[in-house]
Amino acid sequence: MQLISEFAERGILLWTEDGKLKFRATKSALTTEDKETLKQHKEKIIAYLNHQKELASKAFPLTSIQKSYLTGRDEIYDLGGINTHYYMELTSDIPLDACKMEEALNETIAHCDAMRLIIFKNGTQAVLEDVPHVNIKEYTFTSAEERLKGRSEWNHHIYQLDQWPLFTFRISHVSGEKDILHIDFDCIIMDSFSAKIAITQMLKIYNGETVTWPGYSFKQYSEELSAFESKQDYSAAEAYWKGKVNEIVVEPDLPYAKPLSEIHNHRFDRMTGGITKEEYVKLQQVAKNYRSTPSAIVSCVLLKTLLKHSKGNAITINSTLYNRQPLHKDIYSVVGDFTNIAYLTLSKNAGSFLQSIQAVQKEMWQFVRFHSYDGTKILKFKENLRPMKAQLPIVLTCVLDGGKTVNTLPGGIRQTNSLSKTPQVVLDYQVTDFDGSLSLCFDYVKMAFEYSTIKEIMDDNIALLRRLLTEDWNQIE
Repeated sequence: MQLISEFAERGILLWTEDGKLKFRATKSALTTEDKETLKQHKEKIIAYLNHQKELASKAFPLTSIQKSYLTGRDEIYDLGGINTHYYMELTSDIPLDACKMEEALNETIAHCDAMRLIIFKNGTQAVLEDVPHVNIKEYTFTSAEERLKGRSEWNHHIYQLDQWPLFTFRISHVSGEKDILHIDFDCIIMDSFSAKIAITQMLKIYNGETVTWPGYSFKQYSEELSAFESKQDYSAAEAYWKGKVNEIVVEPDLPYAKPLSEIHNHRFDRMTGGITKEEYVKLQQVAKNYRSTPSAIVSCVLLKTLLKHSKGNAITINSTLYNRQPLHKDIYSVVGDFTNIAYLTLSKNAGSFLQSIQAVQKEMWQFVRFHSYDGTKILKFKENLRPMKAQLPIVLTCVLDGGKTVNTLPGGIRQTNSLSKTPQVVLDYQVTDFDGSLSLCFDYVKMAFEYSTIKEIMDDNIALLRRLLTEDWNQIE
């Protein structure tokens, strides 16, 4: 309830006791007008607070990565003050029926408990059992340019975490243009892989197909996870990361346009690039000759490129992992946030590209070995951290399967635009091979880089990928 939040920001605390509304505030904080407002909305406030109290009794802990997202929203941190958010546009070749899509969305919400989550500031979350019907708002724009103005607002929305829902679905129409389904959500409730699961389920319903729902929920998973982890032996993983942690470069020395501590109210922008299907096929063939995987190549190319632009002797990237523990046979159909992280470091004295890729590939095999270890714990082994600084602000999210996955959802709908933003992140490098080509995206903080700088980094990244197709990797520095 917005009124309660506004009062809290001014130091006015509201609660219920024995069915009565109570408040605590200094005389200067609570005005005569405020008292009148409380009288007018008393019954609604009491009902809301009692409902919140009931939800709190059913709450369960956030996962480690969810806690990180919650912490990052605080403005005291460099590049903080924003939410972890994903926006996407799905373009349809045929006109979209908003009423029909709305019914499909609400059926999906009913079966996906993560889509009924609210988050509390104390680090817990609760699933709402009964939620109102969600409407899909339609927009009819006069031009494609006008539709772009809507995008600039929607792709940076910040949700209030204790107010449901933490997502929005919209449909836009432009005469002579294709219809677009606009979706945005706070990533604290689901990762991008889960979002694709939920959207696919919704579109199947929209197209009259049958959906088989999992017999397991995100809440069940979260509640069983701690017991599962308590039975695991993580001593080898901890020993490994304790041995590596001093190599990690927490604050990379990149050519920023201004110090990250001076950036506030920031927005993200996206730069895209890639190589063709033919080039990607050749890259995979060459990779086999060097006993390397495409994911390791992409990671090593990014590290080498960033080192070229860094004043430091080494650089570390934050590598995103999707980590679903095998607690139920349906776990890969469950919607929720299953993100984990690990860190890849490379120094300027690593040698040739061949030597570098061998080191990176070795590290990534360790990621597989220790994939279930909570990556948010790794930095706890490192001394002399500056906690308010943006730590490990370069993120790599790599989703590759050899080009087997198509970028087409049920009904011929395709993702045509997207943008992510994450607190304490300055550059999020996303790599996919949907439809067989290697697509590269930089989601970056606009105020942190001159456009020419970020373009040069992208161009150098692509140029190095292409050099790998024809040159001896042992001769590439």
